[in-house]
Amino acid sequence: MNKERSLLSLQGMKKILVIEDDELVRDSVSLSLESAGYDVMEAATCQEGLQSDKHVGVAAIISDVVSLENEGGELLRRFCLQSPDIPLITLMGTLSYVDKASAKSQMAMPMSPYLLHKPFTLDELLATVQGALAR
Repeated sequence: MNKERSLLSLQGMKKILVIEDDELVRDSVSLSLESAGYDVMEAATCQEGLQSDKHVGVAAIISDVVSLENEGGELLRRFCLQSPDIPLITLMGTLSYVDKASAKSQMAMPMSPYLLHKPFTLDELLATVQGALAR
């Protein structure tokens, strides 16, 4: 078995929960991860992702900042505190420099060193996921 196939085989064992309110972004992220060999579960809200069985057995969670700011965000924060071995990758839309600094300090950084700014490339997404899973 060649290295590429072996890598896909290992990644295929990794389940990732994608929480994103924007259906186009959610679909794009999910398809990109699936094409790289990951098993992907999708949810439009934190509540949907964590109150179903979608989160069971996940290796990582990808969530946009908007989902974290809504009422389900507290549910996800508690989940991450109870499961510190599951990395959270935060997606952030285009904001002004001040808004980015505020959101980063208030939302993402205390819980997650993994932050992707929209728009991001497939390479950036995969590198961030691989880095989070390798830690």
